[in-house]
Amino acid sequence: MNLMMALDDTRSPFSEITSIVHDMRNPLSAIHGGAELLIASTLTEQQVHRLARNMYCASMRIKELLDEFLSRYRGEREQIECSDIRQIVSRAVDTISLLAEAQSVQVVQRVPPDVMILVESRRIERALVNLFVNALEAMPDGGSISILTSVEPKSVLIKIRDTGHGIAPELRDRIFEPFATAGKLGGVGLGLALSRQAVVDHGGQMWVEFGGRGACFAMRLPVIPKQDLSSY
Repeated sequence: MNLMMALDDTRSPFSEITSIVHDMRNPLSAIHGGAELLIASTLTEQQVHRLARNMYCASMRIKELLDEFLSRYRGEREQIECSDIRQIVSRAVDTISLLAEAQSVQVVQRVPPDVMILVESRRIERALVNLFVNALEAMPDGGSISILTSVEPKSVLIKIRDTGHGIAPELRDRIFEPFATAGKLGGVGLGLALSRQAVVDHGGQMWVEFGGRGACFAMRLPVIPKQDLSSY
């Protein structure tokens, strides 16, 4: 099956499996890297404790993904529900907070409360986590991730900007294509394609903005008008 066709079909089993497998690579890499450091290095007690926390969080992430895969395999799709975008962003940040701390990356959240969207919240959360992980991989020696949100008449605009090395010129025209990768170790070039598809499936848009330091990804999702909230 052509991967682009699979990504366009939100019910495709291949798309579901591809998404889960891709998302498992990041926590597996964290566990593998942590184990290598524990075996090969003489670390302080504080460093060992930090590694243990990272590996524990990674293992919990794998468990979560496996549970999600089993639910989808059984046909138990996540329910579309009224969700607070601030809570979704906060949960996504919590997923990468220890890794950000270990890399001396500051995460700044500017997300207003009580902005409601109708989505599969965990799917949008995973799309955000993919963007955050990509940003962290571009800043191994420290930096910052800024999450800026603005409310528009019928939608919410979220921008994720980092201070990393930016996007290679040869990738700019195909950044959201499956298997487009800049040679990242262990990367298969699916994260951005899958993240964008999650946003599009919810009636939104995702794009990248160029100019300035680092990379800036933006997504727009429809909001539920306040007068309609009582219906959910």
